[in-house]
Amino acid sequence: MAERLLVLAQFYLNPLDTPQLDEAQLQRLHWLLSSYHNDTGYSVRDILRQLSPDCGELIIRGIVYGSPVNTSQMFVKRPTSSNVCCIFNYRRPSYSQIAHIRAEDNAEMRAQRKVVFESNSILNSVQFVLQDTPEDDQTNTFMTNNAFQLTIFPQEDYATVQSTTLGEILVDHNTIVEIPIQPTFFSSSEGVRTVSPEARRCYFPEEGRKLINQSYYSIDECLLLCRSKSMMDHCGCVSPPMIGSSTDLKYCSLPDLPCLTKWKSIWYGYDEFAYLQEGESQAAQGQCTHCLPTCNGVSFRITSNVAPMRLNYNGTGYRTGLLKGLTNERPLAVIKFFFKLRFAQATKSELVSTWVVLLNRFGGILSLMYGFSIVSYIEIFYYLTGKWFVYICRAFTKRQPPRAVRGNNSLYWDELMPKGLGLRVPN
Repeated sequence: MAERLLVLAQFYLNPLDTPQLDEAQLQRLHWLLSSYHNDTGYSVRDILRQLSPDCGELIIRGIVYGSPVNTSQMFVKRPTSSNVCCIFNYRRPSYSQIAHIRAEDNAEMRAQRKVVFESNSILNSVQFVLQDTPEDDQTNTFMTNNAFQLTIFPQEDYATVQSTTLGEILVDHNTIVEIPIQPTFFSSSEGVRTVSPEARRCYFPEEGRKLINQSYYSIDECLLLCRSKSMMDHCGCVSPPMIGSSTDLKYCSLPDLPCLTKWKSIWYGYDEFAYLQEGESQAAQGQCTHCLPTCNGVSFRITSNVAPMRLNYNGTGYRTGLLKGLTNERPLAVIKFFFKLRFAQATKSELVSTWVVLLNRFGGILSLMYGFSIVSYIEIFYYLTGKWFVYICRAFTKRQPPRAVRGNNSLYWDELMPKGLGLRVPN
């Protein structure tokens, strides 16, 4: 039965997986789960969460600013689009399909201690000891290599980084990893609002919330909803680990897995010679071009310093420090989080000039390079068109004096004569 339940891991829709699905087997497992839940429907998300190891089994010890903590009370277990993860310092409401589980998760999150990172010293950092699952454990993992996967993201965001890989770190077994974090704050002035989002390539908070009709906006949240909409268009339902905060979407069940697998090949599809083909690419990722980053926020630059852990060969365990009493029967790793510097860089986007100012600067460049301004172009246009038109009209409407009196006056004589001055010619 445990091997049959491993089919549920295909709902993670990892790009590199190529599952061989038996529709008859999916139908039988679907019938078993429906019967177990009295034909009221089953939540794949919650089943995956129940089958995954508890956070206390993976993060066995921790120190927050020099004080030991109970890691089972510091981490919450949440399903994401890639796996079931243990999340530290999380502030996003639960998105369980079952109402009472959702209420229990929210109460658990509110009871957790809120940790504010204030130290930039490794001696006063946040440290945790990670321990891998036993060899006979059949937990399905996202990575095929032996490593712990860490993802760093904002507290209220979705727990899987989809827009970039800067917040992902792989921690090898039996290593000590120091992770200094350097935040960079960015903001935009009110003058930037006059520019369209397509031109400035970002959204202000109220623009983003209105775009996705959610109380919280980020580019990852927008991409998550865009992927969910693409699933709805192709299969009529959404993979349960990917629904996130949306409650009006239909959850996929086991019979929908073949369609979701087909959707994955479309979403991650690409054309090797797309530049030679006419028309738009068939890859579904091109549908999410409206997802832009925020104009105000913070970004993190992550680095890592890795050192090998001294192994304990006599079986008595470590004697001092955070690893005291632990052995290497199961692979271990120690991670340490702290701020890199005592200060953080802040940048602000300003509207440098409007189109009027840009036009003036363009005229100034022309005057510097060619010796005249844009007004000179207007004058040339006037002399080439309007001046000749006025001269011809005057030539036909004005009373012409005799040729003997006019003499050899030049073309510009009529312009030099004062207006209203008459000319008498004696008989």
